[in-house]
Amino acid sequence: MKDVFAITGNVQRFLAGVETLTTAVRGRTGLMLAYGPPGTGKTETGQWYAQQHDVPYIRCKDITSRRSLLENIVGELGLAAKFRAEDLFRQAEDELVERNGIMILDEVDYLTKSGAIEVIRDLNDVTNFPILLMGMEETLANVRAYQHLYDRITAIVRFNLFDNKELTKLAEQVCEVRISADGISFIKERSKGRLRLSMQWFSKVEGLARRNGIDEISAAHLQTCKEK
Repeated sequence: MKDVFAITGNVQRFLAGVETLTTAVRGRTGLMLAYGPPGTGKTETGQWYAQQHDVPYIRCKDITSRRSLLENIVGELGLAAKFRAEDLFRQAEDELVERNGIMILDEVDYLTKSGAIEVIRDLNDVTNFPILLMGMEETLANVRAYQHLYDRITAIVRFNLFDNKELTKLAEQVCEVRISADGISFIKERSKGRLRLSMQWFSKVEGLARRNGIDEISAAHLQTCKEK
């Protein structure tokens, strides 16, 4: 397959959301929320954007506390973390007010469960730094429970599962062989529209094409593949 990052509809909406996020309204920048079911490319998109634009990317965990969240942020900002939570917050604050770009926090559902998400509201409040929150399907409802935080959100982007049209666009960008319309339908049915499973099928497509010297792979060809 081609070594490219595919610009899907989800990615296009993500980029439009980031543009909204970074556009100040009356001098203030807020938060962005990107959410959706697993397998839609959220994490891959967040990591790709962070690498392309050299912005901090923090993946939250079930054990993330307020202090460990601040420690992770400070570390991602390239600073030597201090011990006390108050000092860590001040380190993050001082660094963010001098920076451009955005900060990305993935798996923020863990933060809404623990209440550590309030740290993010405080950081945005005191630094006016745009922060992107990413999470699962239930993240929107979880964030809404924190009304003061939710009111700061200026862009909401939902990542959707891939339909046939989106899978066709994806295949055109990453595959070196063609896939027929019924082949795309076959992959959609098996992958349930999830990115990772679709990419696994694309890999099988290319293997079939190489082994058999075929220019276009159809559903009939894919029927011969074993499923995991």
